[in-house]
Amino acid sequence: MTGSTESQALLSQQPPFTSSNTTIDPLTTTAQQLQAYLNAGTVTTQELVDVYLSQIEKHNKDGLKLNAILQTAPYNLISQYAKSLDAERAAGKARGPLHGIPIIIKDNIMTDWKLGMDTTCGSYALRGAKAPNAPVIDKILSAGMVIIAKASLSEWAATKGFGLTTGWSALGGQVQTPYVKGGFKTGDLGLGHSTPCGSSSGSAVGVAAGFAPLTVATETDGSVTQPAGRAALFALKVTVGSVNTSRTSPTSPFTDSLGGMAKSAGDLALLATVLTEQDYSSFLTGSWHGQRIAAVDPKLWNLHPVVCEYVESVKLQQDLDFHSAIETIRKSGGVVIEDVVLPQVADLLWEGEDALEFIWGKDLKSNLESFLAEYEDAEVRTVEELVQFNKDHADVELPPGRGSNKAEADDVLAYPGQQQLENALENPTSEATKELAMAATRKAAKDNGFDRIFAETDTDLLMGPLDGRVVTVAAAAGYPCGVVPLGYADNYNGRPYGAVFVGRAGSEGRILQAMSAWEATMPARRPPPLLVGFKSAL
Repeated sequence: MTGSTESQALLSQQPPFTSSNTTIDPLTTTAQQLQAYLNAGTVTTQELVDVYLSQIEKHNKDGLKLNAILQTAPYNLISQYAKSLDAERAAGKARGPLHGIPIIIKDNIMTDWKLGMDTTCGSYALRGAKAPNAPVIDKILSAGMVIIAKASLSEWAATKGFGLTTGWSALGGQVQTPYVKGGFKTGDLGLGHSTPCGSSSGSAVGVAAGFAPLTVATETDGSVTQPAGRAALFALKVTVGSVNTSRTSPTSPFTDSLGGMAKSAGDLALLATVLTEQDYSSFLTGSWHGQRIAAVDPKLWNLHPVVCEYVESVKLQQDLDFHSAIETIRKSGGVVIEDVVLPQVADLLWEGEDALEFIWGKDLKSNLESFLAEYEDAEVRTVEELVQFNKDHADVELPPGRGSNKAEADDVLAYPGQQQLENALENPTSEATKELAMAATRKAAKDNGFDRIFAETDTDLLMGPLDGRVVTVAAAAGYPCGVVPLGYADNYNGRPYGAVFVGRAGSEGRILQAMSAWEATMPARRPPPLLVGFKSAL
């Protein structure tokens, strides 16, 4: 579903644009660098569109077959729009520092059908349905950005069933990581070492693979942050409730948020400014001086072996890199208070159950149906109709197990089911009980967790390994998270892993300050080795 025959044909007809003084490597060139080229007149928005669409054509369905993009915008539409943005710049009317910059959008965020793309959530049920723009899309367009594609994802943002490997959808298939040779290993666990890890997998892979310099995606629990870590990116999930998430496929307003991914902290700060309408430029100091960080003990934070196989060599290297980063922060003028005790997800309980799963299960049906009601002509309007659609089209929506052997095929995790949707049909939880559960969960994660730590240590941020569930506890608190590249499993399969910074509500600036210092003092992120060498020269 990547683009139309028309756009592919038009792209193939584009003559190569060459210039002796400008080279764009889509794997490494940042949005800020692109903006400098645009302002200098050495490249146009039209030419940038061609660079990134060409990279998609090379490696989405061909080349490495990354499967990160569900659809590209019709070439004639974005070409016309790009030229209008170039005309605005020539007239001295650039809209801001992201004017003319290409971006990809997760395909559970509604984009107006007049932009030439569906909003499918990875489901055949929404193919061809007409959607309006989500409020966040209006912000992106107002900033002068060019939406060139919709990114693939875990179907329904991982709210469909328990058998979905991260990055798999009926409509898009399996998203592949560009860092692991051979990509996804058939039969791997949900967040296994060969997976792109997280429902915003196509968004993360798209930026890492040079399909666009920036992306905007959604997060309920790790959906932006985890795949960004597996793609060696910088990412920011904003404070829950700080940005309008309407017309994005929801789970629960208790934890739903939006976020962005980029190859640099500076790019991410510009994108965060568009999302939150706050200027973060003053925070990009590139220095640790004056920053006080609390850090958990990384040995105590791991992904559960049910979702990711424990590999001792990988874990040992992650912990070494985490402690090395702490030492770098200290040597660079920052203060780190180590081994603080943050409640684990297992501590977030309501009447003996996982409190977040309890809340999400209650909210899913009503919120998803509100989302479906925004379509002009969707084939399904209720969860009941969606469940029935999947049964009626089981050959594509509920295909047989994808395990590589019988033992894996007998495991429910080898099957893409719809248990979450089915469970949402008959959830007996009352609103009053849900409210009590939410209050208790916020208190455990926020008051007795992050806020207690910040007060006891006189710190502004908490740092932890991304291969754990620090981001889940942050979601329970409603707090923002920032992801930075930490290292690579060179002793295993080469996949990246990250670290996360969590701050109080509204502390996106503080997080970006830490991210800018990280970028200035830590080893530079690596572009995907399997793609290095595929460059577009301008």
